[in-house]
Amino acid sequence: MQSMKKVLASLAAGLLLSGSAMASGYQVVLQGSRVTGLGNCGVGYVAGAASLWFNPGAMGMVKKSSIMLGANSVNSTIKYLSPAPSTYTAESESPMGTPFFAYGVYKINDKLVAGLGVVTPYGSTVKWNPDWEGQFVLRDLSLSSFYIQPTVSYKINDQLSIGAGVDFAIGSVELNRGVPLADQNGNYGNANLKGSSKLGVGFNVGVYYEPTEKLSVGLSYRSRINAVVEEGDVTFDVPSLAAGNFQATQFSAELPLPSVASLGVAFYPLAEKEKMMVTAEAALTAWSAYEELRFDYNAPVAGTTSTVSKRNYKDSFVFKLGVEYQPIENLQLRVGGYFDQAAAPDGYMTPETPDTNTLGLTLGVGYTIAEKFTVDVHYLNVNREKRENVAAPDAGTLSGTFHPGAHIFGMGLSYSF
Repeated sequence: MQSMKKVLASLAAGLLLSGSAMASGYQVVLQGSRVTGLGNCGVGYVAGAASLWFNPGAMGMVKKSSIMLGANSVNSTIKYLSPAPSTYTAESESPMGTPFFAYGVYKINDKLVAGLGVVTPYGSTVKWNPDWEGQFVLRDLSLSSFYIQPTVSYKINDQLSIGAGVDFAIGSVELNRGVPLADQNGNYGNANLKGSSKLGVGFNVGVYYEPTEKLSVGLSYRSRINAVVEEGDVTFDVPSLAAGNFQATQFSAELPLPSVASLGVAFYPLAEKEKMMVTAEAALTAWSAYEELRFDYNAPVAGTTSTVSKRNYKDSFVFKLGVEYQPIENLQLRVGGYFDQAAAPDGYMTPETPDTNTLGLTLGVGYTIAEKFTVDVHYLNVNREKRENVAAPDAGTLSGTFHPGAHIFGMGLSYSF
């Protein structure tokens, strides 16, 4: 019965963690093709309509109104090796994910700019073989989420602008996990969790400053949002003799989505400013807000109506660098990279979001047609460090070595008017 309670403590934890933790697992910045090609740097320069998301202060410096649409193709895998002396290995069978972004930015006058963005900062599908060694932690997960952000920006003068936006977050998720009770044929039971989060509300503010023609600086802050699931559905498929111990049909839980503060700079080393840009950025995610998850059930499950799963995350930094070069008119070549620190401490990794130190390498190309249409393409190679996890007793997770990674291709289309 005690082992069953540990399984229950991790069931909904995976539901909310995978649906919300952008900095963990494979969650990467994919809200602008030019930005991705520049090592995910988007705060210290004017990134066109994508500044609405990365730094609303810089949005006030756009020269024209514009519409931007884009999408990504995410191919990710997680490799798992069980603790020695076992030689058991497994690999996730995750299908392709397609997060997208859409922005509309309108110059009301020379000083005031307004815009609306819709992005999918969280969204993935993770699928393991139903009979793999970690089936009691996770069998499969499907996640989708949306952020809607209306934003305004004001240019105080030719050097300084400020901006702010409101974040509305919604999402849904479904997962399956094994239950360690077998029927007469030896098949283990299954727990299915399905839920939609309530509308979460936060804000995003930014400042952009150009002290000289050769240098620009940006600062942005995205607030914490609490993800709340109420009356999520729970379905247990267990042997009939044990069904009386699984009476719950609904659960509720809450998780803080931590705040993120970013500082970016851009330097223009050549006489012609548009010929070359070097940009760098640092961001701090306040993951220490994520200490534990508590879940309340509407009826007893294995003798309890609530469970607590410890996470004990720590604040983490990400450091980014990008270079853009224009060899000929209308063509931009980009290269970049970033290093993202793991937020999950030892013992608290999970197979849906195995959080490790990450090195991302990026390439990008942009081409402008007739001064109105711009096509951007990018590639991101997510190199995640192989990491061993010795499961903490209060974590409800799995011991073993995890090695995740991803290849991401994408493109964006912009129209200026």
